[in-house]
Amino acid sequence: MPVLPYYSQKEAPSEAVIWRFLDLRKFRDLMANQELYFRRADLFEDQSEGLPPDQYVRRVLGLDPYDIKDQLALNNHLGSLAQSREMHFITCWHLYRKEDLAIWEQYGHDGVAVTSKYGLLKESLASIPDETHIGLIQYGTAHLTDRFNAMEFITTKQEKYATDCEVRTILTSSNPLDGGNRHLDLNGFPHRVPFTENPRHPWVHDCKRRRISLRDLLQEVVISPWAEPDEIDEVELWTKNRLSVAPRNSGLRSDKTPTLKEYRDYHHIQKPIPPSDTLPTARELERYYDELMALEPDRVRFLYKQRWEKCRLEIDGLPSKLDVQYLATTLRVLKDLRVKQHDTRRTTQAS
Repeated sequence: MPVLPYYSQKEAPSEAVIWRFLDLRKFRDLMANQELYFRRADLFEDQSEGLPPDQYVRRVLGLDPYDIKDQLALNNHLGSLAQSREMHFITCWHLYRKEDLAIWEQYGHDGVAVTSKYGLLKESLASIPDETHIGLIQYGTAHLTDRFNAMEFITTKQEKYATDCEVRTILTSSNPLDGGNRHLDLNGFPHRVPFTENPRHPWVHDCKRRRISLRDLLQEVVISPWAEPDEIDEVELWTKNRLSVAPRNSGLRSDKTPTLKEYRDYHHIQKPIPPSDTLPTARELERYYDELMALEPDRVRFLYKQRWEKCRLEIDGLPSKLDVQYLATTLRVLKDLRVKQHDTRRTTQAS
């Protein structure tokens, strides 16, 4: 399907060099499955992803910050946008200018950067059947056109992220059964984000994966300046097997480059700590069980595999305590569905 344009789109030249930084786990996943990974927009670390600043919304819609009704209207608009962004799945690339240790530290300290060109990425998107978009992220609000346009918002980020120089690819997959009111509480009061008590449909996944030709898309694999010898060996094996090219070391790799620990200490960067698991309640698990029992077994097996796919991208590639609970519940559903099918066959035969 052709890649679609969007309002206020800003593109790079076809020959522009782009890099995608990957830690070692994500590089393994790319090489093993040869799929582009698109993350749902509301799951990014930036909680404001796809949402305009309050001041912009008030100005465009003429809302008074001191009027309680206008404040509720603001919540309602932002809550609706927070739901609509769930139809957008994103893959992020970097418009290459020069190497920077800051980007390596944030996105690929133990991994690689895979390189391509803007035009090649656009051609790869055109080879998949979904509605897709590509363009440069614009930073700040000066470029916004006094419109309330969701595509403008999903391709805009705060100024503090400007050093990312992001090239954003978007896969759009709308849910026709989404009522758009999950941000309303039992009293009809609008909130800025959907309630966990108003869950998404089970077929709205955390990610999308689309098969592409790595050899057509990727041109080089650049190894992180901080990669260890065993990590370099693994990158070389994957690259030789999948791309038939030799990876190269980062231009920042030298005896004068600070170690990763030295760099983080100097910049006061704390090593990310995995968030503590929040276990689902018994009520949430039973509701999840009831929802899955209404589906066909093939669909339940697919959802089970999807959750395992998500786990593979977590730290250490292991499921969290929360995932274990949902995986166990899904297995219970599959067992009960088999019993249900067996009982149905016996009843049919007896009659």
